[in-house]
Amino acid sequence: MPKQAALYCRSSKDRSAISIQAQRHELLALAKTRDLIVTAEYADAVESGKDADRPGFQQLLRELKLKTRAWTAILIYDTSRIGRRRYIAEAFRHECKKLGIDIIFAKVPEVDPISQVILDSVLQAMDEVHSLMSREKGLAGMAENVRQGFRAGGRAPFGYRLVSIDTGQIRDGVAVTKSKLEPDTNGPKIAAWLQGRAIGKNGRQLADQLGIDMAKSSLAHLEWTALTYAGHTVWNMMRGKEDAGAGKRRPRSDWIIQRDTHAALITNDTAEAILARLEGKKASRATRVRISDYLLAGKVMTPDGQAWHGNAGNYRVGSSNIKSAMLEEAVLHQVAIDIRSDAMVQTMTDTAQAAQQPGDGHELQAMQAERRDIEARIRKLTGLLEEMNAPGPLLRRLDELESQREGIDQRLTSLEDETRRAKALAAVKENDVRRMLDALADDMAALNRDHLKDFIGTLIEEVILDPATRAGAIRYRIAQRSGVMLASPRGFEPRFIP
Repeated sequence: MPKQAALYCRSSKDRSAISIQAQRHELLALAKTRDLIVTAEYADAVESGKDADRPGFQQLLRELKLKTRAWTAILIYDTSRIGRRRYIAEAFRHECKKLGIDIIFAKVPEVDPISQVILDSVLQAMDEVHSLMSREKGLAGMAENVRQGFRAGGRAPFGYRLVSIDTGQIRDGVAVTKSKLEPDTNGPKIAAWLQGRAIGKNGRQLADQLGIDMAKSSLAHLEWTALTYAGHTVWNMMRGKEDAGAGKRRPRSDWIIQRDTHAALITNDTAEAILARLEGKKASRATRVRISDYLLAGKVMTPDGQAWHGNAGNYRVGSSNIKSAMLEEAVLHQVAIDIRSDAMVQTMTDTAQAAQQPGDGHELQAMQAERRDIEARIRKLTGLLEEMNAPGPLLRRLDELESQREGIDQRLTSLEDETRRAKALAAVKENDVRRMLDALADDMAALNRDHLKDFIGTLIEEVILDPATRAGAIRYRIAQRSGVMLASPRGFEPRFIP
């Protein structure tokens, strides 16, 4: 009798991604070639793969564990449909393996088990990088909406309302709409308040006079969005979570402004007067550059072990200093060169092979024997239950044994995974490592500053910079067979501006 299977499809906000309907068509064709009967389908339309909190995916996870579940295989288009975060994909695979459920991908080649470990790791790494790139493409799409005069998301500013516009397009069976702004009944009050603020009137008193019941922080926000009230669509004003701590708003040079996209409540001159006053106040307050703003914080040392510290846009030690942007650019340039070098490829290959040698299998055999012993004891006690008038103690002992068996099963699964990965890494070749490092060097340019800082912290042990000669070298967190820390072979020398 043919096995039963379920489908899982996910479309993302990345518009170049394949649609749910196209995924479904491909997976049904795959089911036919595998002699599988599709009896269940789970889908998430326009959902991010970065987190597991998706309705369709959550329903799939719940029904995985149902005793009434009849299907024993899940068909998925590719690895990124599960999730673009490794821990999500790994947890899902682990759960399916425990329950005896096969995961079959339409767009992943089938290879031997050892090669599969390497392939899974590479594909999941690519999925995670693609997630970052998809975010950048999503931001670019929002910016294009702004250029066309549409809202880039969010609620209407106070004094306006959103008007939906049908684009005539259909995505995943749903009509695509965009929105623009038009004044509402509060528009005249907001216009009068902003005009008063432009000439320096007290904001709280003016709001009370006009009957505007808003908190002080909300009134301040109205001023910063003055260009919106002058009829312009403004985007990229607020900083994202990745820039937390650097201030709420980006510099005005980073704002994306499309002029004359909707009805204005104030003139452009009024808006500019408000912003000039706000920016003057901001400039008058002394600002500090925090240590977290420095990409190489805690990494830069002199040859004799003194630390360079970030200060006022520079790295400093004693009386010497160097512009932080220049040093960071030089280091990133050198890293991109070093991780493609023959020395790095050879060292990483050697390290992987040496650190992940397969064990002798004794622990795995011992755990398997212990499990067999527990199963035999469970069978024996179960047989005695029918003869017992008071089975309570026996049932408690059975519960203890079942708990022991569950713990052994978890450890066995972990040992089997470790053994399989160890064998795979022991078989890694230089060409495999070179391809991965080449991709890593290319992807560095797509990372935002926070992700780049995490990457640098993982890869670099320290940067040695001589304050007298400005000669530098990078020591990586990878030791060669000699025990010496791998360093940039030729070093680097950033241009110095005193």
